[in-house]
Amino acid sequence: MGTRNFVWNFTKKFVTFGLITVTVSDRYVTVVPVRGGSMSPTFNPKSDSFTDDYVLVEKFCLQKYKFSHGDIVIFR
Repeated sequence: MGTRNFVWNFTKKFVTFGLITVTVSDRYVTVVPVRGGSMSPTFNPKSDSFTDDYVLVEKFCLQKYKFSHGDIVIFR
């Protein structure tokens, strides 16, 4: 009974965490890889590197945001 209870509790926590993560990444923030040399040297400083830089993108503040010089905009 102890093992079954442990597995059930672990499964509930894992599913709950997964649902919260999917909701947050769908509506509020997401992690996006930066590929290519267009943002060098700010992102991907080494053009011969096989690793990508990752940025955290927020999605919910764009309605009243005032864009200015130097802002990074991501299109998907």
